[in-house]
Amino acid sequence: MKCQSVLVWLPLLPILVTSTIIRGISSLRNSGHGHVTHNETSNLSVPVDGGMSLLEIHTRGRGRSKEDYSSQLRMRFTTLSGIVREEAWMHARELEFLCFGLALAGISLHWTTKRKFEEVETSRCKGQKENMKAGHSHLQESHAILRQNVHTLSTMQLESCLDALLRGANLSGGGEKCGLDEEALERGRAAFGENKMTPPERESRWILLLKQVFGGLFNVMLWICVACELILAIFMDGDDFVTPLVLSLVIISSGTLQWWTEQQAEGMMTALQKMQAVEPITVLRIQKGVGAEVSVPAEELVPGDVMVLEAGQKIPADVRILECSSETIVDNSALTGESVAEVRNDEVATAKDLVEARNIAFCGTVLLQGRMICVVFGTGDNTYLGQIATKIRTSRTRSSLEMQIEHFVHIIAFVAIAVGLLSLVANIISPRKRCVAEILENAATAFFAQVPEGLLPTVTVCLMISSRKMAQRKVLVRKIDAVETLGCIGVLCSDKTGTLTSGQMTATDVVVPSVDGLQCLKLVDDTVDLHEKAVQSLLQCGLLNSTAKVDKHGTLTGSPTEVAIAAGFQRSPGQTSAEVRAFYPQVYEVPFNSGTKWMVTVHTATPATGKTGHRIVVKGAPERVLSMCHDAPGVVAAFTNLMQEGKRVLCFAEQWITDKPQDFKFQGSNAKDANFPMDGFTFCGLVALEDPPKAGVVDALQRIRMAGAKTVMVTGDHPSTAEAIARRIGVILPEHDEEAHKCLVVTGAMIEEHMPPEDDFTPFSTSDDACELGLFWQHCVTETRVFARVSPMHKRTIVRAYRHFGGYITAMTGDGVNDAPALKEAEVGIAMGIRGTEVAKEAADIVLLDDDLQSVVAGMEQGRLCSENLRKSIMYTLCSKLPQVLPTFAELLGIPSAMTAVQVLLIDIGTDIWTAIAFAWQPAEMKLMERAPRHPQKDRMVNGSILMYSYGYIGVVQSVSCWTVFFCMPLMYKLFLQDKHPSEYTLQEVEADYTGMTAYYWTLVLGQVGAALAATTTHQSLFQYGFPNSWLNLCLLLEIALAVLVVSWGPLQSLCKTRSLTAEQFFMGVGSFLLLGVIEEMRKYCSRRAARRVEVEMQAAVQAQDKKKWRRGECV
Repeated sequence: MKCQSVLVWLPLLPILVTSTIIRGISSLRNSGHGHVTHNETSNLSVPVDGGMSLLEIHTRGRGRSKEDYSSQLRMRFTTLSGIVREEAWMHARELEFLCFGLALAGISLHWTTKRKFEEVETSRCKGQKENMKAGHSHLQESHAILRQNVHTLSTMQLESCLDALLRGANLSGGGEKCGLDEEALERGRAAFGENKMTPPERESRWILLLKQVFGGLFNVMLWICVACELILAIFMDGDDFVTPLVLSLVIISSGTLQWWTEQQAEGMMTALQKMQAVEPITVLRIQKGVGAEVSVPAEELVPGDVMVLEAGQKIPADVRILECSSETIVDNSALTGESVAEVRNDEVATAKDLVEARNIAFCGTVLLQGRMICVVFGTGDNTYLGQIATKIRTSRTRSSLEMQIEHFVHIIAFVAIAVGLLSLVANIISPRKRCVAEILENAATAFFAQVPEGLLPTVTVCLMISSRKMAQRKVLVRKIDAVETLGCIGVLCSDKTGTLTSGQMTATDVVVPSVDGLQCLKLVDDTVDLHEKAVQSLLQCGLLNSTAKVDKHGTLTGSPTEVAIAAGFQRSPGQTSAEVRAFYPQVYEVPFNSGTKWMVTVHTATPATGKTGHRIVVKGAPERVLSMCHDAPGVVAAFTNLMQEGKRVLCFAEQWITDKPQDFKFQGSNAKDANFPMDGFTFCGLVALEDPPKAGVVDALQRIRMAGAKTVMVTGDHPSTAEAIARRIGVILPEHDEEAHKCLVVTGAMIEEHMPPEDDFTPFSTSDDACELGLFWQHCVTETRVFARVSPMHKRTIVRAYRHFGGYITAMTGDGVNDAPALKEAEVGIAMGIRGTEVAKEAADIVLLDDDLQSVVAGMEQGRLCSENLRKSIMYTLCSKLPQVLPTFAELLGIPSAMTAVQVLLIDIGTDIWTAIAFAWQPAEMKLMERAPRHPQKDRMVNGSILMYSYGYIGVVQSVSCWTVFFCMPLMYKLFLQDKHPSEYTLQEVEADYTGMTAYYWTLVLGQVGAALAATTTHQSLFQYGFPNSWLNLCLLLEIALAVLVVSWGPLQSLCKTRSLTAEQFFMGVGSFLLLGVIEEMRKYCSRRAARRVEVEMQAAVQAQDKKKWRRGECV
């Protein structure tokens, strides 16, 4: 391509060089001296020196002096040379135009040729890419078919499919020649890419910054105000650029602060993901014809890779097990939500569903026990985890705060436009005629005065403060306005495993035989007598019949059940697993399997024990083990009670045999083929295990309930287990049994029968079936407390149902991949930081770095405080709007001017905006968390009561005070009666008018100080609440100081048209402040009294209802 481009340009070089030289000479000529135009020299007969030609000069020169003759001759030669040069320049221009024409033709030829070359090259590359894409598409289609049937294929069939897919896969060649060769590896990488899930699309950080600064309806309104003020400053008043500059800085700084806070959270999220990266994986590959074990990063895995996994490793891809040890156990809680680990084997599966196959392990799960060799069949987005992650890549719904602010902006926009137009009309029809500039300035000021400029920075500062406080509690807020939404939630849908519970199996209870029958003991209590003979026997059986191992760091490893038993039984000196096994070495084992549901170990007694013979210990399901015991009265009732509490129960029994020699070889695995007795065991005890509730969960759920929000458990666990835990932690209360009837616990099977088409709840009124579905979900929303055995898509549907039928703002907590769709769907998604998967964290708005549910309660309180402070800030800001705009309309009645545009802007930009921002630091009032949450549709942040408070109550009080003080000023009432135009005022009357303006301004400033203090509490007395907000106190003091400066300092007096006030006039303005304080305290007192009266009536009603129930015998 480059050579062809050079060949096209070579013939053009002389033309371009010639053209360049000509243009250079031409430029020198035009810039030099002696330039003669064509009109001055056109031919040899051009007359010079009185009309003589050159021939005439030569002929007549004989009779003239030598000097005159020479002078005329030089002049004529100069003229002649000019003519010659001009003719040359004309031809040069023609040549120049010719050269440039040829150059342009050459350039056109060059680009045309180049474009043709590029089209040919693009066509060739496109063909190659399409062929490659077609090849890759064929591979991916074959891979999809393989994925559907991988669990039903034998090793030979699987090898044949992979070899046909990649042409170089070997699964049966042994360690010397097993895995992918180099060519197959390259084909796999080209077809399937890296073993990474496609990250969600993220906008550029700079685009996000621009959206924060210029996006949103409220920002648009503020920028319109800036543009109007700027136009007025340029065309009407060339000196007033302060207002648009200050407002622009406020908008930009607010957007930048919010953007910066969210960028910090994303940075922490990225760092958290890097900390939890998967360690390198050992794979078997064929390199240069020789098989070898290679350690590679998890990202480099491709379908067909053969991996070797050890206990404790996280599985980095979807794999089919080729070989594994007999006790291979995988923790699937991240995918299924079940706390019980699952056994895996290498047998061909008979289950049709891939998820239920026992020879499959999925990406994101953990190998708890055993060792396995497996082949990768799914990587990246093709894994089960990746498919769930792909389904949740949808745009998130707008937050509650965004919708509330948009609703408020619509109101303010209507009010501002209406006031601005009315002001324009009032100024036009006013008897006091003004110039166009003044009319437009007054109308723009009236419009500008209705816009709460401090709202945007107040929102940003409130959210930043909440985000910082949550960060101190180990909570990462990824979406800054999620905290405010969290304060409004009406339903908290919570996963069970790892969220409400610890996620780790724990031995909690033991039942041992005693003289009086059976004795139930709590292992979590320190009062258990560990030296009692029956307890000692049970503890030893639990440590002997166990597959749990101790690693070099002293940590127990193995299945959750085995680890829980071993950890719970190591309770006293001499009772560790290593010590007990040293006394009784294991000589034989019959492993646990799902068919027999028990495990047998045989141990020989060492001389240190003082015993001889063999000790046989059996552990398993109580009904199976009890059938092997000779006598165990009352045990069935005991383990039934424990299972009803949602606990998993295992039974232990033992027997001693002394008729076998020390080196006897035990054989067999059941009663039929065993060469040792498999019955006649002595019952040793029961062990109850559970995934216990986290510390503080009960208290956290109680506080959430007191805050008016409902907690619902949504889990993939068994219904009975979920219900038992829900009753223990307070999700299900006794009164719910009376209310819920059949819908108290709903299973995934019931949900599957009532799934709406395409998860859309809107058509429920169109058919009978739809009505039945709607009725089911309405019962679920109002009555259900536990959803069990649900899938990830079921969880998302549940969240949608609460939003559709209940109108609730819903939060979802979870840690697993199965929680991700619901986390994304909920208004607030809350993921666990320690146990949480990357998919769950990516879908969430908030990440609990310490997995503590108490932080959710703190977040709810912060959200409510944030919403409360925003409401107070808006209430305060709107209070001054009525007295600011009334003077414009009062002039229609002939009232002298009470406020200037500069004074209005001075209040809005100079003082009110900073006081409004200071409300972000306002502490909470009493009983903030005892109020009902704000309903998203019924309870607006800015509703009619807020507008009535600001405009119809405080605004009216301020207006009355301002006008009263205004007319108390000297000559003001006289000016009103005279109805004179300001241009007709005498000097004394002008001073009086300025004094009246000053009094009006001063009274309004003090009225705003009173409004700010009144807005700090809603119901609580200010004397009880105090003045805890130091930032607000400082802003109020500065507001008063600035007002005094405007009133008293000469330069500001001339700018703002103010005059100094006497001490008496100053004190008159203070009356507005005092009047507001007295009226507000009376209002709050009446409000508190009414609330107490309602509370007493409700208590009386409850007591009366309880008495009726007692009389009917329904209560004890």
